[in-house]
Amino acid sequence: MFAELFLLLLGMACRKENSIEPKKENIIRNNLVFTRQDESVIEMGEEYAICCGIWEPGTIDKNTLKIMVYDPAQQKSGWKLFILPEIAVANTSYQLPTPPAGESAVSVFIWDAPQHNELNSEQGESSGSITIHSLSCGTPLQISLEIDAWLASELGGAPPVHVSGTFECTIYQNPSPLGCDFGF
Repeated sequence: MFAELFLLLLGMACRKENSIEPKKENIIRNNLVFTRQDESVIEMGEEYAICCGIWEPGTIDKNTLKIMVYDPAQQKSGWKLFILPEIAVANTSYQLPTPPAGESAVSVFIWDAPQHNELNSEQGESSGSITIHSLSCGTPLQISLEIDAWLASELGGAPPVHVSGTFECTIYQNPSPLGCDFGF
């Protein structure tokens, strides 16, 4: 009798473990367009790293929502966007240029691979705005934002790049093998 009851309970426990909720899929909607002054569009990589973690451990020890779009082969360009959830406020527009990394609610960096140009939102000639509609570093991680800005080059005399469009995501698991180990 006890053996039968034990087997019945064991069977029920196994059925519960096997009825695990299906894995939830990440949703990424990237409608950002990066356009050079000559109106050519910059081709961006198609891989994503999206997570919440420390900005750069030992340098900027602040919890940060990090987004990186990249090309593992480094043939295409890429971009990074870092948001400090402790400072950023939903439904708020942030004007460029932004304060230095780690002090601003939001910071953007672009690597234009074919032009060997590095651009970011901190440069004094940057202009425009980044609007954060919503964000959460919870489970799932969520962000919805809109950009209409010119990012100036870090390299003297190189032309700026116009960024426009929207980015939204709901992330259950960081899609990148890089994990959250990347900096600005």
